[in-house]
Amino acid sequence: MVIFFVFVFSLLIGQQEKEETELDPQANFSFVDEIKPVPERMKGGFDSITSEDAVNYLQFLSSDLLEGRDTASHGYDIAALYAATMFELWDIKPAGDMDRPPRRSFLDMMKGGQKSKKSYFQNMALREHIDHEGMATVDWQKGPLRQTKTFYPDIDFTFFASASQTLTAPVVFVGYGIQEESLKFDEYKDMDVKGKIVMMLSETPGKDDPKSPFKKGELLRKYYPPRMMRRMSNPKTKLAKELGAVAVLLVENSPDNNPDVARRMLDSERIFDERPIFPEKERRISLIEGKGLPMPWDTIPTIRISREMTDAILDLVAQDIESLKGKIESTLQSHSMPLQGVTFTLENKAKTKLVSCKNVVGYVEGSDPELKKEVVVIGAHLDHLGRRGDYIFNGADDDGSGCVGVMEIAEAFVKNPVKPKRSILFALWTGEEKGLLGSRYYVANPYFPLDKTVANLNLDMISRSWKEDYLKMMARMFGMKLDKETLKKINPDNFINCSYDADTPGLAEIVRANNDYVGLQVYLRQSQEAMGGSDHAPFAMSNLPWAFFSAGFTEDYHQPSDTIDKINPELMEKIIRLTYLTAYTLADQ
Repeated sequence: MVIFFVFVFSLLIGQQEKEETELDPQANFSFVDEIKPVPERMKGGFDSITSEDAVNYLQFLSSDLLEGRDTASHGYDIAALYAATMFELWDIKPAGDMDRPPRRSFLDMMKGGQKSKKSYFQNMALREHIDHEGMATVDWQKGPLRQTKTFYPDIDFTFFASASQTLTAPVVFVGYGIQEESLKFDEYKDMDVKGKIVMMLSETPGKDDPKSPFKKGELLRKYYPPRMMRRMSNPKTKLAKELGAVAVLLVENSPDNNPDVARRMLDSERIFDERPIFPEKERRISLIEGKGLPMPWDTIPTIRISREMTDAILDLVAQDIESLKGKIESTLQSHSMPLQGVTFTLENKAKTKLVSCKNVVGYVEGSDPELKKEVVVIGAHLDHLGRRGDYIFNGADDDGSGCVGVMEIAEAFVKNPVKPKRSILFALWTGEEKGLLGSRYYVANPYFPLDKTVANLNLDMISRSWKEDYLKMMARMFGMKLDKETLKKINPDNFINCSYDADTPGLAEIVRANNDYVGLQVYLRQSQEAMGGSDHAPFAMSNLPWAFFSAGFTEDYHQPSDTIDKINPELMEKIIRLTYLTAYTLADQ
């Protein structure tokens, strides 16, 4: 899972949004007093899902042999071949590319030779970032006068791009880069930023003032989301892009908050003795431009610049950042201005190479002659973090558990004598940890048309129990408020989260009704956006119904300690069974 604390964020933010209007603290929970017998039409597949099978599949997927299943690695290819082989064994129909045989001689072709056939692999070319270098210059010109200043990466500024890039444009200072009609505060008023680079302070005015309007209600949630959610969609960068800006120069709001870029870079390299010391950095891999669905973080370039670099630029027009910030803070009025005669240029040269990887995709055909053209997509990500030196990130929970869930459900639909009306597509995505690469690629290149896609069900980290004290600690940290009676009812070994598309409220009722046959304790949280950076997000961005099942978050997240000996097999079995019933209901209604 690429951005996690997903359950906590979903739960906490959802609770925060509803606490003023929701009288019953248990209204969003599904508690089951007595488990009902499974309807006969779904029973065969339901009974075939067992914790024993799930553990057996997971033992292989999380073994050292696969070396952490890193995207575009030999270990990942073994995992993909294993899953595809199981799909073929169960007679799942392939939904991938045509399998191109090795190049044949002219004589072989004359004899007929080996013919292409559809495979279980949806192949994609990716770009791996190896290294980069570059510099930035600022030119100021007024009549015959001209001045140039040069700045260096990781000393004066930080910037990452997966491809070589040259960017040059005039600069406009836009304060905090905020436009809020409710406050009559518009820092873009009378500012033409189209085709220009905007310089802005991070965060908002009055950051440390509890009376600030930006620290309350909707504005608080908009500008100060939980830390791990901030990369999903920065509202200020999004606004700058909508208004036509081509890049952002981002200045740290507080001079005490690591203002010096070089200091921040050195701090990031410090060794934390309580964690393993990894000898290698994580690989950076991205989709080739235009090959996948754009996501909220695919926005205009953001260059973080030091306070020193900021003042060096502003000095060219006789300004400084603290004076401008003070004026905005004291008046809550715009002090935006074009930096007359100032042009910023960034040159970034990236060293990259092409690599390839694949999604594993197959389907079971629906029973209705017409409705079988429609599909429910069930997915999980097959990749994890790979190997760094002698450390293997086995990824048993993240997301080997979700993958065996998809495999178990695929086998269940084959074994169930009564097929639903619609088809079911099973997908094991690549590159989730690198930015949802596989699911984004599929949504841009779907096997079933998106307008025939009924819903996406996503499984990510479904095998670990919550630790009661850890759950309470996280709840306190993010301000979750639950009454004592609800907390008493929660069993951490049987407690999961299901986030779902707010525009498809019937999804919650389907999950709730099917949970009567399973007996989990489920927190049902509706969301206007796809909370958490997992593979339901590209479907949500395409306005398709979605639901996201996850279990406990633990200290083993993204650590070599995420191993199979720590899973809860019974919890995993229940989540897989609930997802199977939910998919069946969606496909058969």
